[in-house]
Amino acid sequence: MLRTTLLSTAVLLTLSGCARISDSRLNPFNWFGNSTETTAVAPADRRPLVPEGRRVAIVDSRPMVQTITALSIDRAPSGAIVRATGVAPTQGYFNAELVEVGISNGVLMLEFRAQAPTGFQAQGSARSREINAGYIIDTTTLAGIRSVRVQAATNARTSGR
Repeated sequence: MLRTTLLSTAVLLTLSGCARISDSRLNPFNWFGNSTETTAVAPADRRPLVPEGRRVAIVDSRPMVQTITALSIDRAPSGAIVRATGVAPTQGYFNAELVEVGISNGVLMLEFRAQAPTGFQAQGSARSREINAGYIIDTTTLAGIRSVRVQAATNARTSGR
């Protein structure tokens, strides 16, 4: 009886200490917080997609999605997965992708781009114009990143550690 009581007390004391770890930075589920809306970067201040010294110029002609409504970063065994939800100007946008612009001062900059439909374009509700895209960050790149910024045509969202 005494042995059971002591063992139960030891288990309860050990489990009560877990509450402090769940709110700390040691818990991997707390590494990236909720996203917050930030102001959009002016087109003149954006870095060019193609560096000046590059011989082969690959130009992404897809327009940026109108607005970003949600941004989340989830840990994965191979690094992290960035998930963004945006709203296109009209229905029918496809081939959505988060395009890496670069990394500066520990901030990974991504642009949310999608292919515009050809022909008839219905306006529809905002829910019917939502587009989702993802981007995988490997562990070596993740080591130098403090936050992730996803840029749209009218706004941007940032999520950091």
